[in-house]
Amino acid sequence: MKTNQESQTELARKRRSAFRKWLILSVAVSGLLILGALIVLPRLNIKQTGTSGSIRTSTTANPAPMDAAPVLGPQNAPITIIEYADFGCPACWYWYKVGILDQLRTVYGDQIRFVWRDYPVVTLLSPKAAEAGQCANEQGKFWEFHDAVYNNDRAIEASDLQAYAVKIGLNMSQFNECVSSRRYRDRVNAEQEEAFSHGFNAVPFFLVNNQLVIGPQNLAYFVSLIDPMLAADKQT
Repeated sequence: MKTNQESQTELARKRRSAFRKWLILSVAVSGLLILGALIVLPRLNIKQTGTSGSIRTSTTANPAPMDAAPVLGPQNAPITIIEYADFGCPACWYWYKVGILDQLRTVYGDQIRFVWRDYPVVTLLSPKAAEAGQCANEQGKFWEFHDAVYNNDRAIEASDLQAYAVKIGLNMSQFNECVSSRRYRDRVNAEQEEAFSHGFNAVPFFLVNNQLVIGPQNLAYFVSLIDPMLAADKQT
């Protein structure tokens, strides 16, 4: 059985490996995406609405239960979209800023349920930013925290995370204790291992009713997947 130190060393090795692969696979694509974003962004004023999913305490056996994940949309929605993403990821930022999630929710309403899973492999600051997001989720304000990060161009130094917490009105004593104790480190690590288990190391990626979607795809791409799924659901 691996010791905790060995497990942490192995996880760090996987993070470094994922980061190297991410650089090779996505630096050119991200450059084009960000260039496109710079052209489009001045016309955008995006604000997500919705409530976080239920807050549930992690257990040793399962530190990252899916029903504790931040969620938008009803539990009984026929379409579930799970995003594996990183607060420090340029392509994740781009996907948020061009408003694909808002567009999907406008088109499909309560027919989709959107779930966030942490995949913090792009920067050395990403794991602690992910933990801070979970601390915000503990107070029912994950999506407000999420929006604050991406609206500030992915700035995730410790001082930035503090500023976001203040801005969205978190109980700072609770937030600071949560962050400093690294209460959600095991949850974030478990979600990252879950992402690795799908066998793709680029960020972001999505599962649409378990169908893999790689990269920050546009609305038309998601519609091409979702519409046939909804049609099949109506026939059952």
